Amino acid sequence: MTLKPFQAGLTAEEWRRFWESFRDPEIAEWNGNKPLKTPLWLFKRIIMGEVRRGERMGFVVLDENGEWLGTLEFYNLENKQADLGIILGRKDRWGQGYGREAVRAALEYVFGRLGLEKVYLTTFAHNERARRAFEAAGFREFGSRLLPGRKLDIIMVATPDSLKRPDE
Repeated sequence: MTLKPFQAGLTAEEWRRFWESFRDPEIAEWNGNKPLKTPLWLFKRIIMGEVRRGERMGFVVLDENGEWLGTLEFYNLENKQADLGIILGRKDRWGQGYGREAVRAALEYVFGRLGLEKVYLTTFAHNERARRAFEAAGFREFGSRLLPGRKLDIIMVATPDSLKRPDE
């Protein structure tokens, strides 16, 4: 598994798959959103504008053969903290450990190279598969909030210490 920074330049195919992930109704539902209606050219312009302004740091997630799996992003980068979002748009690859591996590699990078001290994420309480993957990658439950429609959002946090293995 490889994380390819957005700044390294995404191929046309990677941009198309990234954009299609945000347009997918099932993925949008898991993210608490509606499917994206923005055209590809505008989506790309918005994302890269945020990257250039330092508001977002993103990676394409590639499998061991260099095939596109999804995207992982850090946003709200301030005060040595950030929020994390990940979308594995390749549904046929869900449940195979790629998300956990990508999150752990990204955390090692932002804690080690960038000196971040905390990374937060939110996921629905009923998304048990994601919660288990995030816990295995080093996150722990931090709190919760009730969203409109009576959905419970779980807030999770990771710190550099949460990446240490029990034998370290």
